[in-house]
Amino acid sequence: MQQDVDVGSSSGTQLWLVPHFVPIMIAVLLAMVAEAMAGSYLALLAVQRVGMSPLELSAFLTLPAAIGLAVTTMFGHLQDRNPVVWPLLLSLLSKVVGLALCAYITQTWLLILNAGVLFGLGTASFSLLFAVAKAHLDQAGGSTVSQGMAALRLIASLSWTIGPALGAVLISASGFEGVYVGAALLAACSLAIVSLARIRLVPPDQQEKVELTASLLLSAAPLVLALAAFHTAMFMGSNAMSIVVAQDIGSDRDVGFLFSLCAGLEVVVMGAFVAWPGLSSKRWLLFVGFALFAAYFCMAIIWPTMLSLYLGQLPRAAGIGVISIVGMQMVQDILPGRAGAASALFGNTISVGFLFSGLGTGTWANSFGYWSLFALCAGLCIFGGAALLYQLSRFHSPQLRG
Repeated sequence: MQQDVDVGSSSGTQLWLVPHFVPIMIAVLLAMVAEAMAGSYLALLAVQRVGMSPLELSAFLTLPAAIGLAVTTMFGHLQDRNPVVWPLLLSLLSKVVGLALCAYITQTWLLILNAGVLFGLGTASFSLLFAVAKAHLDQAGGSTVSQGMAALRLIASLSWTIGPALGAVLISASGFEGVYVGAALLAACSLAIVSLARIRLVPPDQQEKVELTASLLLSAAPLVLALAAFHTAMFMGSNAMSIVVAQDIGSDRDVGFLFSLCAGLEVVVMGAFVAWPGLSSKRWLLFVGFALFAAYFCMAIIWPTMLSLYLGQLPRAAGIGVISIVGMQMVQDILPGRAGAASALFGNTISVGFLFSGLGTGTWANSFGYWSLFALCAGLCIFGGAALLYQLSRFHSPQLRG
C-alpha cells in the first residue's frame, strides 16, 4: 500500500517498457478523441438538429450515466475477481455503434434510446482501460505507477485538445454527420488495437488486496462526494458553455476551440505530474483545484463575454488537471490491489456527474436559463471543497490524509 503513496521517492521502470502500456495508451488516445469530438457537440446535436426540449435533453444526457453506473461497477468487480477482455471489447464496440447511429438518427426517442443503451455500455471503456493499465503498472512498481496513471490522464486531456478542434473542422465541412461518423471511425481504431494487440490482463495481487468493509467505504464517502460534485460541475458547465456560446455570444466553431484550448492547457498541468510523480500524493492540491475551478465559473457569471470564457480556460484547465490526477491517485491509495474497483469507483463519480449534469442542465435551465448554470457549478465547487475538509477533519486514515 505504501508503495503507491511514496512513489515520488522510488525508482521505476520506463513507461514504454511496461508490458502492453503503449497499445493501451494509443487505444485511450483514439477512444478519447472520439469521445471528445462527439461530446463537444452532443448537447447541440440534441437541441439544434433534433429539437429536444430542456426536459428531453435531460433524459438524453442522463440515461447513459445511469446505465453506465451499473455497467462500470459490474465490469470493475469482474476485473478484480477474474480478469477477462470481453467486457472491454463489448464496451468499445458499443461506443462505435452508438456514435455511428448519432450521425443519422433524427427522432428524439431513438436518439435517447441509443444514448441509454449503447453509450451506457460504452461508458465502462474508460475505467476498464485504466484498470488494465494500472495492473501492469503495479507490477513495475516504484514511481512508474503514479507516473503512468498521470500519463494516461495527460493522454485523455490531449484527446480533448485534438477532438473538439477536429470536430470544429468537420462540423463546418459536413455537419453533425461528419463529426459522428469520424468519431465512430476513431473508436473503431481503438477497438482494433485492443483486439490485435492481444493485451494480457493481469490478476490482482492478493497480498495487497484490501477488504471492502463498511468502515472503509464510509471513510471514503466524502472523497467520493467531492469528486462527484467536481464532475457534475465539469459536465454541467461544459453543457452550459457550449449552448450559451453557440446561441448567445459566439459560434459553433468557438465551442470547439474553447474545449481544445482548455484541454491543451490541461496537458501542460498534467505534464507536471508526469515529470514529478510525487505531486500526485499532495492532497492539499485538491483544495487548490476546487478554488481554481470555482474561479472560472465566477468569471463567467461576473463577466459574461467570449473574452472572459477564453481567459477562464486557464483556471478551468488547472482545476480539472489537478483534481483529476490527485483525486484518482487518492481513490487508488485507499483500494490497493483492487485496480478494477478503484477505476470503477472513480469512473462512477464521472457517471454520477454526467447523470446529475443531465438532470441539472435541463431542469435548472428550464427555470432559470442556461447562464444560471455557472452559478450552480460554482456552488458545487464550494460543496466539493467542504466535503474534503470534512474528511480530513473527521477521518484519520493515512491513505486518506496523504
